[in-house]
Amino acid sequence: MTAMSAAPIHRGMNFGFWARAGYYGSPAAAEAVERMADTGIDHVCVIVCVTADAVHSTRQYRDFVNTPSDLEVARIIERIHAKGMRVQLRPMLECHDGLQRCHINFPDDGLIIPGHPFTYWQQWFDSFQARSVYYARLARETGCAVYGLDSELDKTARHHEHWKRVVAAVRAEYKGHLTASFTEGCPIDRLLDDPQCWFRELDSLGLSMYHPLGRRDEDLKGLTIAELAARVAPLVERDRVRAEKLGKPVYFGEIGCCATAKATSLPYYWNHDGGYDGDEQARYLDALMTAYWQQPWWMGAYWWKWEEQNDRPQFRSDPRGDKGFTIHGKPAQGVMQRWYGRPERKA
Repeated sequence: MTAMSAAPIHRGMNFGFWARAGYYGSPAAAEAVERMADTGIDHVCVIVCVTADAVHSTRQYRDFVNTPSDLEVARIIERIHAKGMRVQLRPMLECHDGLQRCHINFPDDGLIIPGHPFTYWQQWFDSFQARSVYYARLARETGCAVYGLDSELDKTARHHEHWKRVVAAVRAEYKGHLTASFTEGCPIDRLLDDPQCWFRELDSLGLSMYHPLGRRDEDLKGLTIAELAARVAPLVERDRVRAEKLGKPVYFGEIGCCATAKATSLPYYWNHDGGYDGDEQARYLDALMTAYWQQPWWMGAYWWKWEEQNDRPQFRSDPRGDKGFTIHGKPAQGVMQRWYGRPERKA
């Protein structure tokens, strides 16, 4: 990416996180595709959850209950394509012990007691490579424009050589746009300072964007969208430097905020004690789009998320509206339509 080139914007949405087997073949999924197309979305991240028994397990596998079948994944991709949208296929690892992929970590491989080497990372990456290649083939066969190497595997990112061999194996199967996404729990800036950083083997780098716009004790209602956008100006500069070091565009692999009062003070959180507030969520989306949209190195955003597969009763505690991350039928959907309806930036 040169200083004069502008990355094409992905007007994206994350879809199907924790979709159990059968969902992608359901009428509800078909309707979701229709509604996403109506919202101006042009890239849908189709998520397929693969599993591990626990956060310290080295083996990753498809689960008969929690992993959609290849056939239903292929059919929902075909449906998305038929509506004129592109697909990022992204397998995501979930653990049966309830911990998340961002917690995955092991001691470095080595030897302390003669004859008893420990190779947790080697085993984990061997399994990760096998499932990455498997789904890269599915991405190729179904014509996916983008393939995502999971998301938020933050503590794994320092293992450059392991990641490079995974990327090489995936590249042998899939020739499209290759990406991966991380949170601020990953030492992104320190890793990018390393000339051998494996991030440079990718075509773009995704970031999880859940940065607060203010403190919980602040009243943000009186601030304009421009004033809220100005609060993330340091992040825009930070990410500009990241794109410059990477030599590739960066984008939001996830961005989200609940439709709950004060949610912009802790956007990634799901258990706020406030009532429904659709404007809170809409203003968060509007402010971040205002701050980033014109940046030529920014490749767009994938909102977290279109539908809620895991039942959270607290989202339904206010009869005025759903308090969760979803935007359908809320003010944020109109904000998204307005931004996603904008023309492509000029180089």
